Amino acid sequence: MFATVCATCHGADRTGNGPAAENLNPKPRNYTDPAWQASVTDDDLKKTILLGGQGVGKSPMMPGQPQLKEQPEVLDGLVKIIRGFAKK
Repeated sequence: MFATVCATCHGADRTGNGPAAENLNPKPRNYTDPAWQASVTDDDLKKTILLGGQGVGKSPMMPGQPQLKEQPEVLDGLVKIIRGFAKK
């Protein structure tokens, strides 16, 4: 799911420079930023994924994925993927 839905904006290198990001303002989140990684909880990430940017007071350009509420294994997998992008 990350490769087909999220990477379009967040990029294959996870820095927020995917092919659809060029025209977005603000730019998508850079998942490799250690300060950002430390500033959010897994529950924050899940909420953002489910509700989208607008649902959590961020960019309305990020669509929510409410169907994942019924697929917790996919939601947990996305959080694990995002956490795996942290640069140390």
